[in-house]
Amino acid sequence: MEFIDTRIGMMATKIFVFIAITISVTAILSGVNLIPGNISTTIQVLLTMPPLILLLYLNDRFSVSFILTFVMSVLICIVNEAPYMISGTMMITFIYVLNTIPNINYQKILKWLTFTMFILFVSFVFINLVTGWGSNNYEMWRINGYIYRKSLGFSQPNITMMLWLSCILSLYSLDMKMERLTSIFIGVTTYIIYTQTQSRTSTYIIVFACFVSILIGNHIYDRLGKTVSKLISLLPILALLISIYALFHSYSLGLDSILSGRLSLYQQFYSTYGIHFLKTPQLENAMFDNGYLQALLAKGIIFTVQLLCILILIGWKVTQMRIKDMLLFGMYIAIGFTETALQHFELFLPVVILMAQSNNMMQEDRYEHTINK
Repeated sequence: MEFIDTRIGMMATKIFVFIAITISVTAILSGVNLIPGNISTTIQVLLTMPPLILLLYLNDRFSVSFILTFVMSVLICIVNEAPYMISGTMMITFIYVLNTIPNINYQKILKWLTFTMFILFVSFVFINLVTGWGSNNYEMWRINGYIYRKSLGFSQPNITMMLWLSCILSLYSLDMKMERLTSIFIGVTTYIIYTQTQSRTSTYIIVFACFVSILIGNHIYDRLGKTVSKLISLLPILALLISIYALFHSYSLGLDSILSGRLSLYQQFYSTYGIHFLKTPQLENAMFDNGYLQALLAKGIIFTVQLLCILILIGWKVTQMRIKDMLLFGMYIAIGFTETALQHFELFLPVVILMAQSNNMMQEDRYEHTINK
């Protein structure tokens, strides 16, 4: 039995290494406008879902709860006539496989993900700095004056910074002994990139993570209580409620200016189209900078409830999170406030793998404790 579990784990690890490379490559290529976003998503679906479903089928790892959830997710896509909503089905499948298949080498997957993301990101930035290829630079008004923003080879500065955030999430997911030195390097590098892109949200999130990591060092691997862990798992609900509050509450012109006119834009979308159970076609390609409101206004209540359940499930399975788990989960949830990034798998994958590893470690510790008794 142990040999069979080891074989299945090795097979799952190889599949997820392939998935990590696929997601990294397609995300970066889409970010530099070499392939359209919808093509990138299609490639991700076609190259990740079949091997995972085949893995579960060949090893008889299907459960009734997974089948029901999977079917319901697919039905949401069909009822909405929105193939792109298959992202919810992918998220469900990733979470289930990572937490069900035994003996997965999580760190090997994360190392490949980190290596691929960094190599590709740095390569395209270098090409841009040397040749000017892919420059999508522009000036814009922000609060009290114009700022100049460089894209460093990507489609726009915010995309550059969000892909850098995915690199950092992957790097922080690794088991490292030199947390403080790594965080200082990340902080300095992030500031340099920020001076070029002037992209704020991702920068603030990364700098906050660096500050916490430098402050507590290797204590970042300490586990906290069950109550705190469950409360952290519920952060997506808080994020959605704050987003809804911003949608309905009157705002000051100063605050709207700081947020680059986002608040007025969201309220305009709501007053024009409202909120519906299914998708709102007129808003499918609208400019949203909030992942929670995009889900609610453009994709409908049903999809939003599914997304919320998925986000909560990521952390809920870990009975006692490490500080590192909480930090990375919080970073992922926070980016949804000002970017439509919740279904970007280059951001989702390192977090869900880290959580699955943490859950697996807890189960092993519990098993060893039971044996020692």
